[in-house]
Amino acid sequence: MYIFAESAQTMCVAKKIKKLKEGRIRADIIVQTGGDVNRNNRRYATKILRDGVESISPRINEGSFLGELDHPIDKDPVRQVTVLYKEAAHQFCEMGWDGNKLMAVIETLRTPNGEILRNLAEDGIPVGFSFRGMGDLKQITENGRSIYEVVGPLHVITWDAVSYPSHKDAKLIKITENVTKTIHESTGLCESAGMVCTEEGYCYFPNDFDRLVEQRIIRLQTKYSL
Repeated sequence: MYIFAESAQTMCVAKKIKKLKEGRIRADIIVQTGGDVNRNNRRYATKILRDGVESISPRINEGSFLGELDHPIDKDPVRQVTVLYKEAAHQFCEMGWDGNKLMAVIETLRTPNGEILRNLAEDGIPVGFSFRGMGDLKQITENGRSIYEVVGPLHVITWDAVSYPSHKDAKLIKITENVTKTIHESTGLCESAGMVCTEEGYCYFPNDFDRLVEQRIIRLQTKYSL
């Protein structure tokens, strides 16, 4: 039986963030992918992950499934398999599947680590989520490459927030929040904290907003050229 701390696991960045009362934010994230070989040369079959998620569903439903900010550095096995309240940063509110992608909704906690995680996300820093758990490994050779297949049953401890990115294109592109802003009547847009926001409350980083505008112009040109 091995303890896994996948610090180089699939990069999972909040796709959408909503600011809640009392300084918390809610974010949609990609937690992990099934069937892919990660940078630690390990592969988690989708079924094994599904079984692991099913085992923690009651804790998610009751609000007790938490994650930490970074994996524990302590090599003590007991510490590795424990989520400490004083180190907790986020709470998992929902979890489900989109194809082979394990998706989740998290909320940051009003703890010191939760505050750090919230500030990182609001500052546009890519935030990853990395698996911590226990299971067995089976070494196999596939297409001339030696990899380690994770063998069930998989004991899920949590997914911690980490900094090491695996997907170069994974990034936060949209924030939804309640902010005080001034709407420009001619455009229906505003600027908040260096971001471009619509009157519906959606805020984009300038480069991403420009890209979306260009895509819309191209679609309109294509539509009226037919």
